[in-house]
Amino acid sequence: MNLYIVRHADAGDRQAWTGDDADRPLTDLGRRQARALAEALKRRGLVLDAIVSSPLVRTRQTAEELIPAASDGTGLRFSDLLAPDALKPRKLSKYLAGLGAASAAVVGHDPDLPAYLGWLLGVDPDNVHLEKGGAALVTFDDGPSKGDGRLAWAVTPEWFMTATPEPTGG
Repeated sequence: MNLYIVRHADAGDRQAWTGDDADRPLTDLGRRQARALAEALKRRGLVLDAIVSSPLVRTRQTAEELIPAASDGTGLRFSDLLAPDALKPRKLSKYLAGLGAASAAVVGHDPDLPAYLGWLLGVDPDNVHLEKGGAALVTFDDGPSKGDGRLAWAVTPEWFMTATPEPTGG
């Protein structure tokens, strides 16, 4: 299995947001980050069998941008296991394995997603960081499980946004 782990893109300052945190949307920068990641993955021939997101607005918006990267029109699923402070690595791994997907993306939050990445790789989660809008690819011979993952790559938005020029008017 190929598991793409994506931290939601920029949603601004949590302290400056006056509404319910679950409703905090992506900023314009966050939308550009999410679109650039999707485009970078698409250029590399990525095919997703499943996209699973936290139900919060900012993760949903990030995940929605990934749908065009999946050439088969993969739909978006939501899981409370990816909501903030809800991570249960074994349950999430069992859920993902149950999808029967050869290639899946999960979109979630800090610190849960980096902790899950560390768990999958068998490393101290304090040594794992994902930038807002960043992504990592972890590969498995079978489904995701503790310490069995192999990190293929990890990228920051700066990397794929530099590689994806903004469209110009005209």
